[in-house]
Amino acid sequence: MKRLEMYVAKTILASISMVVLILAGLQIFIVLVKQFGDLGKGSYGIMQAFWFVLEQLPYEVYLFFPMACLMGCLIGLGVMASNSELVVMRSAGLSIWQITLSVFKSAVLIIVVVTLLGETIIPQLMQTANDNKLMALNDGQTLRTSKGVWLRIRNDFITVGEVVSNRELRRVYQFRFDALHHLKLSRRIAKIQYLDGVWKATHIQETTIKEPHTQVRKLIAMDWDVKIKPAIFNTGNNLSAEMTLHELWQFLRAKKATHQEALGYELSFWQRIFQPLTTLVMMMIAIPFIFGPLRESTMGSKLLVGAAVGFGFNILNRFFGPLSLVLQWPPVVCAIIPTILFSLLGIYLMRRQG
Repeated sequence: MKRLEMYVAKTILASISMVVLILAGLQIFIVLVKQFGDLGKGSYGIMQAFWFVLEQLPYEVYLFFPMACLMGCLIGLGVMASNSELVVMRSAGLSIWQITLSVFKSAVLIIVVVTLLGETIIPQLMQTANDNKLMALNDGQTLRTSKGVWLRIRNDFITVGEVVSNRELRRVYQFRFDALHHLKLSRRIAKIQYLDGVWKATHIQETTIKEPHTQVRKLIAMDWDVKIKPAIFNTGNNLSAEMTLHELWQFLRAKKATHQEALGYELSFWQRIFQPLTTLVMMMIAIPFIFGPLRESTMGSKLLVGAAVGFGFNILNRFFGPLSLVLQWPPVVCAIIPTILFSLLGIYLMRRQG
């Protein structure tokens, strides 16, 4: 039995690796094409775009890994079924549940490795990729730090404490210098929103420095006199992808302590918590398709089913995400519902084939 389990593990891991490489190659092409619109902006050229794609690739692999495991299992088990190897295994006394357990055992190692990478190295690569692209797009005039985003717009030096979206900034500090590098104006702005083509600032404390004295005033609202396009804040907008689970948890605690809502980040947190379970469910669903209705089908049919099921799960996952934001459902519930539904489907199909 040990030899059979080792053989199943070797076949499944080889198939998953092949699918990951194929999907990664496809993803490189897709993400690279998306960068064409930014080519020529600042110092962002084809080499910078290529490096950006390579640094983002591990995150893309992390996202489609459950689907890759599903398709890998379909291919691996499909090859074994075509060679009548599964028939021999069942004749030797292995049940469908034992074969399923062998598949799960083969996947544990790779799931652990991918999960560890997804919570250590991958967020750092995402942050590096977004930082480098942001600097290239703006000729080095923009810099992201752990304390926020720094920008230089002519004689204005601006730091943004929080980029809520590319149209909403919070905790903005602005410092304006003259041609001799003397500080002439400083502002502390609570919030700035981009509305109808104009940046609208609210709750401003402004200090104007003049000889021989300074003038301080507070304003409720004003049009921000800095010309900057919202698109500059598009890169790196998905901050949850740049955080480890621990950092994301600390971020959520800080938000709750200040009574701020962060449902999108909380949903991302729980989806990453459940991703290993989701991967196992995807692999389980492949079993009944091999022993059930697709037993005599071609490899192309199996791959088509795998792609359809994988994309179906992604669509359902994306549907329940916004639903939690609209209906104010607990993010943990919306994150686990797709996995529960597909696990029930897998158990039902396996019981029918058992």
